[in-house]
Amino acid sequence: MLKRVTIFAVIQEILIFFIMLTFYWQVSLLYYINVSFIVAAIVFLVGLILYIMQSGFFDLIHTGMRKVTRRMRREEENEFADVPLSKLVNVGYLSLLYSSLVVLATSFIALGFYYS
Repeated sequence: MLKRVTIFAVIQEILIFFIMLTFYWQVSLLYYINVSFIVAAIVFLVGLILYIMQSGFFDLIHTGMRKVTRRMRREEENEFADVPLSKLVNVGYLSLLYSSLVVLATSFIALGFYYS
C-alpha cells in the first residue's frame, strides 16, 4: 500500500512539474503551489468517485440503464448483464486518495514557505 501511494505521489509530482514547464515555462514556488493544488484536487475527486462507485451507490441506476439500452437495441442477455457496477469497478481508490493527500500536504507546506 505504501509503495503504491509513493508511486502515485511521484507520478503526480512529475505531472506537476511537466504542467509547470508546459504552461509557465519556469519553475516557481507560487506556480508549484497552484498546480499541485489543482492536480491533487482532481486526483482526490477521482478517488472519491471510485469510492462511491465501489460502494454500490450507482448499482441501481447502472442496472436500469443497461436494461433500457438492451431493450432499445434488442440485444440478448449476456453473462455480464446482471453484474452490478460495484463489481465491475475493481480499482483501488485508497492509494489515490492517500497520494493526493500527500501532494496536497506538500502544497500546504510550500504555501507556508511562500508566506513566511
